[in-house]
Amino acid sequence: MRSSATKSPNDARYSRGFATSLTALLRANELVLFLVLAALLAIGFVINPRFLSLDNLKVTTRDSAILGIAAIGVSFTILTGGIDLSIGSMVGLGGILVALFIQNWGLPIWLSMILTLGIALIIGLIHGLFVTKLHMHGFLITLVTLGVARGFCLVITNAFPITGLPPEFNAIGQGVVFGIFPIPVLICAGIALIMYYLLRFSYVGRQIYAVGGNLEAARLSGINVDTRIMLCYIISSMCAVLVGMIQAARLTMGHPGTGEGYELLAITACILGGLSLMGGQGSLIGVIIGTLLIGTLQNEMIILNINPYWHKIVISFVLLVAISVDYLRRRRR
Repeated sequence: MRSSATKSPNDARYSRGFATSLTALLRANELVLFLVLAALLAIGFVINPRFLSLDNLKVTTRDSAILGIAAIGVSFTILTGGIDLSIGSMVGLGGILVALFIQNWGLPIWLSMILTLGIALIIGLIHGLFVTKLHMHGFLITLVTLGVARGFCLVITNAFPITGLPPEFNAIGQGVVFGIFPIPVLICAGIALIMYYLLRFSYVGRQIYAVGGNLEAARLSGINVDTRIMLCYIISSMCAVLVGMIQAARLTMGHPGTGEGYELLAITACILGGLSLMGGQGSLIGVIIGTLLIGTLQNEMIILNINPYWHKIVISFVLLVAISVDYLRRRRR
């Protein structure tokens, strides 16, 4: 009879398999981010117990969700090895356009939102065409749009906000369902589920990863590379404009300065969440956790009464750390 102190080969293989799985889990970027997020929440609670109050959590999750929509959008361009620097300006343009259609033109809310999203689709398509047909890097064409879109915000409004938006529209940014869930959180959750399914379970998502991993290999394997890249830039523009509309509803006005610096926050959330700037790597779950981490960090700096002028500096250093980790990870591979 085998001694209880002696392990069978099956036991040994099971132990090694469990250890390997545990090691892989502990090295997972999402788990590390989750632990950092938990640490930030704990530190905030210790410093100020009101940090985890229901009201503050509503504010934090709402702001994180709005940023999360923009981050989900730009993550698609990053997965293809590109980038979209026009996020902030497109957020501002989305708020201005929907306010213009509703308040100045007198159009119904639903039609105003559809028209605004349609314009975003056209802009995203233009970005994709420049990238695929003229072989221009996304950095360049979206940098142009960054300036053009912000300029249009000022031209349309003469640098004055468009006010007087109806309460029915403002509910999109201010409303709360069951007294707990802000509407922007539900919108972000719905978009995240759809995009997660697209990337994780559809052949389109697998092709997007393939394009980012090796563009020429994807082309030779029969993937319509141009179509996939254009789709990603369209998604990015439409998500940014949707954020602009939510912000206009939250502020009850279309302000030409809305969205300034959003490209920094959205890209930081993506890279922090494990997306590689070289494309083809990362997950939407990591992007969501990265967004929550950025939102929590910003809220914590406000709770600690840190000078707002320092906020961008802190976020920029977080981006530097995320890029450095991505670079070291690629070198090790």
